[in-house]
Parts: sequence; structure tokens; C-alpha cells
Amino acid sequence: MRISIPGTDAHGGPLAAAGFGLQVQDRALLGAPPEAAISINYTDQPVTYPDGSTVALRKPSYDLLNPYIPLPGGYMLSPRLAPRLVGMGLLENIPESTILSFVDAGDKNGDGITGKVNYVYNHFSGKTELGRFGLKANTSTLLMQVATAYQQDMGVTSYPQSAESAWGQSQMSLVGTDDPSPELVDSLLNYVTFYVQTLAVPARRDVLDSVNKKGAILFNQVNCSGCHRPTMQTGVNTAIHLSSQRIHPYTDLLVHDMGDGLADNRPDFMATGKEWRTTPLWGVGILAKTNGGIPYFLHDGRARTIEEAILWHGGEAEKSKQQFMQLSKNDRTAILNFLGSL
Repeated sequence: MRISIPGTDAHGGPLAAAGFGLQVQDRALLGAPPEAAISINYTDQPVTYPDGSTVALRKPSYDLLNPYIPLPGGYMLSPRLAPRLVGMGLLENIPESTILSFVDAGDKNGDGITGKVNYVYNHFSGKTELGRFGLKANTSTLLMQVATAYQQDMGVTSYPQSAESAWGQSQMSLVGTDDPSPELVDSLLNYVTFYVQTLAVPARRDVLDSVNKKGAILFNQVNCSGCHRPTMQTGVNTAIHLSSQRIHPYTDLLVHDMGDGLADNRPDFMATGKEWRTTPLWGVGILAKTNGGIPYFLHDGRARTIEEAILWHGGEAEKSKQQFMQLSKNDRTAILNFLGSL
């Protein structure tokens, strides 16, 4: 659960909440209280198709319970589901010029989709860079993605993220600050980063199935591909074998306004409280297996099916969602089957 307060830090990023940092820790060292407990409640939100079919969506609400100190005024929360890791090295190797070419700032083609890049500060390089990773494209490299996960999720420091996530908080009195050296050895962080960079994308299934082929055509006709771009080319990378590959990630790596229904109302660098990065769809069809039988979709896992995820789309995706809803049930099923084959 990300947390911040209104304003930005010295580099334009979210402003940490005093005593809580940028992420609520609901676990703690023995003898120290957790920062807070996180409560999630759902209410049903029915959606009716023009043909009379109905789907019940889950609308979540979040609260922090039993904070170890008073919560700061105006705090903002943003739930984040753990990202899928396949193909991330390929996405890291997409040329910046390719990503910038997807931006349609003035909506010149009139499809309602504009998109923008999120430029973020990299604490390790000391530079502002194009964001690619994270649900708001708030991280620029996989090294920083992995190092920040170690730091924020587990409280483990490393050479790119050398500051304790709980620095300045009362919990630090149990740890001490005499040893400023990173807790994670450099080689292990580099190995984990390399592992994430080289996780292969699962192969598509039932590619020649007639329903899936029809679904692929309809996917393009309702302009889901306006954001979930099927194909792009990686750049040159001599360090690892990810160069000049034709890939099918179904993303544009841009952030888009997704409407009020999905808004977390928490800015993250240049991404507003309504904007989210286009999620890559490769591998989406096997989430039920990889997640132990229950797939979860969207930034906070509210959607239990791909169909529910589509019906939550708004903002720049509203037009495509409405076109999807206008289709016959058989055509909607064809799109869902196609997505299930990815």
C-alpha cells in the first residue's frame, strides 16, 4: 500500500508521509508495532450490457487501522498488485524513441487516446529518465525496480537503494545505524536483476483456433490495440541476448487517464491520480494457473476476470469499452478467448 502526502519531493516524486515513508508496512520486527493494518472492503457494482447480460464488479475501499502514530493530514493511498515479471528485460530494451512515437498528445486521430510518458528520477544514476516499470511507470530500470522492491517490501538495503525505508522512524532504534553498508551484497542484487531481465514470455496457445483468430480481429476493431499495442522491436543490447527482437507485449508503456472508476487520486511523478501504465497482456491467459487458481487483474486486483477488467476501463479507454459492450455476446466471448490465448 503506497502512501504519500500532497506535494512533491525535491525530484518531483511523491512526498513521503512522516513516520510512514512511501509504503505502509503492516509487518514489523519483533518488539516493534507495525505501521498500520490495512482494511479492504468490497461493494458490488452491477454493469448491464445492451443485450441485457449483467456482470457484478467489485468496488474496493481501503482504510488504515491502528496506526502506530497519528496519520498525517491529507494522506493519499494507492494499492499496488505485484507485477508479472515475464518479458521485463525485453521491455527495458525498447528504444525510448519507439515509446515516444506512441504519444498522441493532441489526439490527432480522434480515437480519444493520447497517452504520455512518465519521466522519473533515478536515485542511483542521479538522472531523470523515462519510466517503464511499475503500475504508473514510476521506475526507469529493472535494477531500480528490484532494488526498490528489496528496500520497500523487505527493508533490505543495497548499493542503488542504500537508505533504510524506515529511516528516522522509531523502529530504527531496534536496528541501530552504526553500519552504513548495504545489507544485500552487490553480486546477489545483480543476479536477481539478471534473472528478472531474462524471464521468458510464455508461448501463446491455440493460435490457429478460429474463435481466437476472430477475437484478435475484433480486439483491433474496438481499438483495444490503441493502448495495448501488439508488436514492437527491441533495440540493440550486447550485454544480454535481447537485441533486435520482434516482440508482442500488448502495451505501449505509456500512462493513460483511465477515468474516475480506477483513480487512486495519488500522483506519482508526472502520472496523475487517474493515470496508469498500460499493462502488458502477454501471459495474461495463464494467470489462473500461475496464481494458484485465482487470477487477479488491474492495479489492485479488484477484477477477478479479464471481462471485469475491461468493464472497469474509462477515461481514454471509455470509447473502446463501449464498443466492446455493444458487441454480441459471441463476439465478446471471442475477444475474451483471444486474450486467454496470450
